[in-house]
Amino acid sequence: MRTTIFSIAFAVAILCSSCTVKANPTSLITQPKNDEIGSIFKEFKSGNNVTYVNLPKTLIKLGLKAADDKTANALAEQIDGLQILTFEKADQRLKDNLYNRISKLESQGYEPMVKANEDGEKVRIFIKGNEKEVQSLVVFAMDKEDCSLINIVGHINPSNIDDIVKSQTK
Repeated sequence: MRTTIFSIAFAVAILCSSCTVKANPTSLITQPKNDEIGSIFKEFKSGNNVTYVNLPKTLIKLGLKAADDKTANALAEQIDGLQILTFEKADQRLKDNLYNRISKLESQGYEPMVKANEDGEKVRIFIKGNEKEVQSLVVFAMDKEDCSLINIVGHINPSNIDDIVKSQTK
């Protein structure tokens, strides 16, 4: 499952470099507090068999700057936060509930970039932003036992994402 997620994440990064997302420019400054993805994290982060990780900008900058790479350094300046929810041995009811909530992101201004269903695995990747800036990149992956939700928030230049993909796929 992890290989599938990373493969799709690379594909999304390439798509992000040329995507155009329709959104209200005034809503692009920050992620609203009543945003669907924010309420999903708030609702599910304290459940049983759930791992919640919230990395602030300072920690992300330290990690990416340690890579000693110009592109990673540029990206470090643009990412404001990273949230991860991992559900280990999630029951079907919880996965269905989470999947239904993720499906509502499109009505909240998130553009679906990848929808993949393969061998019982589902992957959904959404972005919120425009051709000049990505404010949020959401990756959701679910298989027969586990599921994960990742939200990268910031003011990310799509060309920097494309540069990272190119450097990692040489």
